[in-house]
Amino acid sequence: MIAIRIEGLGLWFGEGLDRVDAVRGAGFEVAQGESFGHVGQSGSGKSTILRAITGLAPHWSGTIEVEGARLHGAKHDRRFYKRV
Repeated sequence: MIAIRIEGLGLWFGEGLDRVDAVRGAGFEVAQGESFGHVGQSGSGKSTILRAITGLAPHWSGTIEVEGARLHGAKHDRRFYKRV
């Protein structure tokens, strides 16, 4: 079973001319019970992706699924994150 699935993830800060894309097109899967390392250079988006998975990133696009439950951008149900 897939515990976490990320597809086409985009994350950004700001709006309009002030918008900065932090992550573009990220994707990965982590199977239940699997160890997963998320490494990269400073500023590459590691913490930003984790913020999206936990519901702390306000602006994102793409698909995030945790244990089969799909998250829906800024309009997600915060009760879901008690399980993460």
